[in-house]
Amino acid sequence: MSQDDQSQSDAEEITIPCCSEQVHIAYRGRADDRLYMVRDRKWQEVRYYQANGLRVFCAVCRHRVL
Repeated sequence: MSQDDQSQSDAEEITIPCCSEQVHIAYRGRADDRLYMVRDRKWQEVRYYQANGLRVFCAVCRHRVL
């Protein structure tokens, strides 16, 4: 499998959970346990956040995705 084929298959595996690829992420801080909000991120960036108190909302319809 060539590099181009692999990158195309990786792109096809990504599924958009709701209306758009843009999401708002609410997460709990590790040190202070406060709720923080990050707006207009891509769905793929969710994997960089820990699952502790993680909430993900669609940026278009505000439906809770995760």
